[in-house]
Amino acid sequence: MNFFKAQDDARRRTKWLVFYFILAIAGIITSVYGVVYIVLLFSGGAVSLWMPGVFVLTASATVGVISAGSLFKTIQLSGGGSVVARDIGARQIDPHTADTYERRLRNVVEEMAIASGIAVPQVWIMDDELGINAFAAGTEPGNAVVAVTRGCLQRLNRGELQGVVAHEFSHILNGDMKLNMRLMGFLFGILIISMVGRMLFDVVRFSGIRRSRNDKGGGGIILAVMLMGGGLMIVGSVGVFFGRLIQAAISRQREYLADAAAVQFTRNADGIAGALKKIGGQKYGSKIKAAKVAEMSHLLFADSCMFSYGLATHPPLDVRINLIQKNWDGKFIKTSLPDIAHGRQRNGVTDARLSGLGGASFRSNQPPSIPIKTINQIGEASQIDVNNGALLRDGLGQDWLYACHDREGAQALLFGVLIADDKKLMAEQILYLNKNAGEGAGEMALHWSRESVGLQSSQKIALIDLCIPTLRRISLPEYERFIGITQWLINSDKQINIFEFMLHHIIQRHLDSHFRRQIQPKIKFHKLTSLECETNILISSLALLSGKDCALDAYKAATMRLLWNQQMLPEEVCGLEQIIAALVKYNHATPLVKQQLLRMCGHAVIKDGKIGNHEAVLLRAIADFIGCSIPPFIKID
Repeated sequence: MNFFKAQDDARRRTKWLVFYFILAIAGIITSVYGVVYIVLLFSGGAVSLWMPGVFVLTASATVGVISAGSLFKTIQLSGGGSVVARDIGARQIDPHTADTYERRLRNVVEEMAIASGIAVPQVWIMDDELGINAFAAGTEPGNAVVAVTRGCLQRLNRGELQGVVAHEFSHILNGDMKLNMRLMGFLFGILIISMVGRMLFDVVRFSGIRRSRNDKGGGGIILAVMLMGGGLMIVGSVGVFFGRLIQAAISRQREYLADAAAVQFTRNADGIAGALKKIGGQKYGSKIKAAKVAEMSHLLFADSCMFSYGLATHPPLDVRINLIQKNWDGKFIKTSLPDIAHGRQRNGVTDARLSGLGGASFRSNQPPSIPIKTINQIGEASQIDVNNGALLRDGLGQDWLYACHDREGAQALLFGVLIADDKKLMAEQILYLNKNAGEGAGEMALHWSRESVGLQSSQKIALIDLCIPTLRRISLPEYERFIGITQWLINSDKQINIFEFMLHHIIQRHLDSHFRRQIQPKIKFHKLTSLECETNILISSLALLSGKDCALDAYKAATMRLLWNQQMLPEEVCGLEQIIAALVKYNHATPLVKQQLLRMCGHAVIKDGKIGNHEAVLLRAIADFIGCSIPPFIKID
């Protein structure tokens, strides 16, 4: 699977989504008009089969209700994946949880995020759901969440859980998550009529029918409300049908791709296959009982409804398993639920990576290195290996992990990597931190500054990625203070280096999408030739980092595969301001154009067979700025 092509395909599918939405509205309008006709017919009035005035009124009211519902839900969902998680009754796990199952899930998610080259999403749990299921939701990776059911935690071993999480990460990386969130907005409008009808039935059921029996008018009112609710539910069933049709049309084929990507991520077909077998072999299957599950069934790892009327949002389990394991014997795996209270310390669970110990420390002379792979395969699923994420994460000691998961510690850690080497400026920065971040903040940042001496770029990037979900837990005033302090530290020496540029934009990009609703950039550029000047700035900047002797060769390596009419730019016109301006325009390019840029950048930095810290940092900054992921497959000098 190529994620850039998959993202482009997901973008194109939005047009089909709009078409299906219009088709659904037409079907609902026809149904509503039919109900109105029948009501008028039985009321004894003079009616004809075609009444233009009534039709226009009916159509206007129906379109208004559906559009208002879709707009409301779309605006609500712009808050990110946490909105979906709360709606379905999930709970965000405590970063310092003592629950062994929850710690294992947190570790698996962190390893997958580091391996993928994206910020770690928030982790949520559906405590009351005993079926095996999961979902990823968010408008972009910066506000994404990964949520799993309690049954998923308790019934799956680590390899199977890893397979499920890898499946969900595939949806994040290939653009499905964003498409699915748009689909939720459309579906809410389509399903709203059925929801209103069900609400009226609930009003009758819970409004005290017995008290109305002695009231002569009460029975009539209740009957009218029930008829109204029944009529709306019948009409709404048309919307439900079209909703399931749209979910099935958009989702089913994408599930096959996500399964295949999960196998490539984990290098373990038995993991995701085992999870699917356990769904088929247990009493609860993948069922979710939450009331709002119908709106989001296309987000889930497996179909949550027992009856789909031939319009299942996911392919059959046996088909999915057979595609993963060609020699499957057709037998599902039966499991039993452990008799353990929710939220308690679990016993009897072994996990080599649970504690974060057992790996090499960041302070070791030889941090984990990952071999360089083919630059032309940037964006391919085969380039992501969760074991690489485990290597980097397991290289963290307990002190580092605790700081990343602690609200104050994560801020102090990131302040620390920005502390200057100059003693005079360092003293000013410590005083500033104590004054603006709280007493002792300066000393804590200084501690992490000393601890981080000698860290290489891949390690620092992993730390930043691990801190992101913790920083999403702070309040908006705390976030604004944190960003203000970060900007002051970066600007305090009157110059911005490449690492500071990367850190600032990664943090602000991912946290702004969580704390402030962002307008998604519109696609304006469909060809690389439309961004030739911007491409030249970025390629020249990376080539110059190779050194004066190698810069021209690096530039030629990046552009030799194209009909390129540009010349390498001098250093004075390749500053950070020019880089930022170029990246802002690239934000409006198609995914396939972004892929071309990243491959050119890769060829520029890999010409001499090695990648230095500055090159790796700028490459990650470029990728993150334009909303792409770069896995840590690069061996750093």
